[in-house]
Amino acid sequence: MIQTTEQTQLALYADDTALFTQSWRTDTIARRLTSSMNALHRSFTEWKLHVNVNKTEAILFTKYRPAAPPLSQFQHTAIPWSPHIQYLGLVLDSKLLFTKHLHTVTCKAAGAFLQLFPLLARDSTLSIPNKLTLYKLCIRPVLTYAAPVWSNTSSYNYRRLQISQSKCLCVIGNFPRRTPIPRLHTTLNITSICNFIYHLTANFFDRCPAHPNPLVHSIGNYSLGDLHHQYKKYIHKRPKHILLEPFSSLLRDIFGKSDHCTHPM
Repeated sequence: MIQTTEQTQLALYADDTALFTQSWRTDTIARRLTSSMNALHRSFTEWKLHVNVNKTEAILFTKYRPAAPPLSQFQHTAIPWSPHIQYLGLVLDSKLLFTKHLHTVTCKAAGAFLQLFPLLARDSTLSIPNKLTLYKLCIRPVLTYAAPVWSNTSSYNYRRLQISQSKCLCVIGNFPRRTPIPRLHTTLNITSICNFIYHLTANFFDRCPAHPNPLVHSIGNYSLGDLHHQYKKYIHKRPKHILLEPFSSLLRDIFGKSDHCTHPM
């Protein structure tokens, strides 16, 4: 069994390994991670496992900009503190704004859309239901990958996602460039990207309590009242924030007056 030090948690998935701990002091974080990396190195050596040091990174999640002390060397290689890292296809930034991740997925979705454009364009022989099926299977999953993790992102990022979806829907339904978003959804009978992410997040947190993994089981085990009780001046969003706040207010922040909402091409 792989051992770590006290107050440090270990997450394993396939060939990816993550260590994480929390503290108000950056030197305490660095000390705990250093001790855990040494213990992990001993376990890997015992099991004859090799670590790719070039893909090993460290990140400090904080709303501030403290000077993090350097970590000790791992296999004679210094581990740098990075402003953002990629783990299981998700780009994590130091402030957990997920702006870089959503920029990445919108670019990937645009690439997938260009590859499928001959099948989605107006001169395609495919029917509109089949075009929508292609969008739902090949493009929307790219936009909403790991959505329950970053569903607490800003309304600005949600608008970027909605613009990406609306561009695809305009091509699929052969609509003019500045067609109102509610008309796209109503005519093509498809939900908004925000509503889709809301249901993804709700289904995820509904399944968490029955999961056998203790890390997954404890995700989302809180309410907005619990957060205000724990943090008297609670202002930061958590992954479950989209479910705790009124959904209608989130839609207003994203779309404003939805009857006049348009998107640029």
